[in-house]
Amino acid sequence: MSTVGRTRAEHAYLELRQRIIDMRLPPGAALDEEALMAELGVGRTPMREAVKRLESDRMLTVCQRRGTIVADVNIRDLKAISDARRVLESFAARRAAELATDEDRQRLKECLRQLAATAEESNRTSMDLDEQIHRTVYAVMRNSYVEATLIQYFSLSQRMWNFVLPGLAPITGHVREHEALLQAIIDGDADRAADLAEEHVTPFEGLVRSAL
Repeated sequence: MSTVGRTRAEHAYLELRQRIIDMRLPPGAALDEEALMAELGVGRTPMREAVKRLESDRMLTVCQRRGTIVADVNIRDLKAISDARRVLESFAARRAAELATDEDRQRLKECLRQLAATAEESNRTSMDLDEQIHRTVYAVMRNSYVEATLIQYFSLSQRMWNFVLPGLAPITGHVREHEALLQAIIDGDADRAADLAEEHVTPFEGLVRSAL
């Protein structure tokens, strides 16, 4: 992602968040802030702002004696995250179906085309497409407050995916569940879109739970 237009604190936040999500900074790892400041080209104040945001996102834990630690992946958090996502993803899909413009529908159809082109892709590629689809639906929903909350919960879910990814069978089928959801939004069928979005979260919870 381009750094153009970012503040240094935003740059540090996004870079660290991605490293936590993709396991380059694994659960329980101590954050070497000095090394990261040098690597990312930011000062102490932007780094501290980034750390505070990530602590609020529940991705970092600041301990008085141990310093800043990457938060554990805990199965007890899985149900709470999934419960929140079921409600919010359903709302987002409903609103997207109600508000989608012709331009939005073209973006959604492009997601459908990419799904149709997937065969037995790697889990990593499938996850990237999954994220793209969710982000597109969030944008079409046009509620920046709900979108920000959804991105936070989706990021926590992504982190759980990455934690268990080596032990998972191919997840292409899980991602292709989005075909019906995207079509419902394109068709303006708000009730069906909401139901499908809610139903999509439950298999994720089961897959992660079985692998943790």
